[in-house]
Amino acid sequence: MVVNKEKSGVGFRFFYAIFVITGFFFLAYFIRDLPQDRWRDILLFLVLIIIADSAQISLPKGGASIYASSPIDLAGIVLFGPAVMAVIEAVATLVTEGVFQRRPIIKLLFNIPLLVMTVGVSGFVYRSFGSLADMSSPLFLIPLFAAGVVYYLFNTWSVSFIISFDSKRNPLVVWKQNYMWNFFHILALFPVAAVIALLYRNSGVWTIALFIIPLFLARYSFQLYLDMRETHINTVAALTSAIEASDPFTHGHSFRVSRYALRIAREMGMTTKDMEMLEYAALLHDIGKIAVKNEVLLKVGPLTDEEWRSLRAHPGIGAEIVDKLKFLNEAGKVVRAHHERPDGTGYPNGLMGDQIPIAAHILNVVDAFDAMTSDRPYRKALPVERVLEELETYKGRQFHTEVTDLLLSLYNRGVFPLIVEADATTEIYNSLVEHVQL
Repeated sequence: MVVNKEKSGVGFRFFYAIFVITGFFFLAYFIRDLPQDRWRDILLFLVLIIIADSAQISLPKGGASIYASSPIDLAGIVLFGPAVMAVIEAVATLVTEGVFQRRPIIKLLFNIPLLVMTVGVSGFVYRSFGSLADMSSPLFLIPLFAAGVVYYLFNTWSVSFIISFDSKRNPLVVWKQNYMWNFFHILALFPVAAVIALLYRNSGVWTIALFIIPLFLARYSFQLYLDMRETHINTVAALTSAIEASDPFTHGHSFRVSRYALRIAREMGMTTKDMEMLEYAALLHDIGKIAVKNEVLLKVGPLTDEEWRSLRAHPGIGAEIVDKLKFLNEAGKVVRAHHERPDGTGYPNGLMGDQIPIAAHILNVVDAFDAMTSDRPYRKALPVERVLEELETYKGRQFHTEVTDLLLSLYNRGVFPLIVEADATTEIYNSLVEHVQL
């Protein structure tokens, strides 16, 4: 998205300015040190990186994209040094993002210094190992690995800081939620960099062609993985909408609960994996109501004991349905426990305190919040102030204290607005920059 500098905080603008200025100083330094006798290598690697960057993968949540050129960068650092590769990355980013993709200038001005400094800093790390970085010995893999780790950390932490300054969130939380999950995927790329460098030095230029197809295949495999995840969540969302379609009072309830739950989870610093599980559980938390008669769900007056028993069975029934899908096993436990209470008065098992998964505590709070702020057959939606009072009154007994306090804090800070309609295009994460070089 385009950043509105008028609304960005002082911290964001200061970090952005210092980062951009420093990056272009790095670029000027590297241009000065650019060797005059490597133009064939420079042009070849420039073309190769432009081709690799054309195979970007857009992440499903947030504006970030993953590019496949990091093995080429690391191989170039080994072969030519950081100056050559930093200049190549600057030109490649200008071409791919400025000319081909027509990215907003504010992103381009950040991404060029980002890639220049990412390559430069990791290149300095590689060269700091001295003779150990000599390719004549397999020990060069040690500095290559160190440079690769620095490459990954510098790139992702730079992006995390710019996001955190704009969104006023902890940068560690931003990094954990957006980038930590793919660290081990990146480790697999380091050997590729070593093989590219060794073959290029020992067998010649033509060996570069051998890596074009594998890079695209790696990109294709990762894209399939992301598409599968997106298909899973879309299928679950469609199933939930179909179940809720017959009840005008709860239509969109599960979607809203999932959005509220993710806002709490993000503030708590949950990992991406745990947030994904929570989203599934939130969307499916009421699926067990498919076994409850509509006359019970839509009843205006008090429920009989038998009707209460029928209604209270829905968490267990829902968990049994969800458990049949292997990738939702953890979500099933949360679905089963989402009506449990800290004081042990919940159902179906009367669990207490830490016996209840934290994700279930989150669902319990936001489920109640949405229920009270929505119209139901037996009453109109309550004013938000009244709802907040109820949460405050019963926290520690009916509602988890920390989760409740987080919701109250977020609302008071103006970052927990009511979701009026279940807008499927709602995004939980917003990213200011789009070039994550992995």
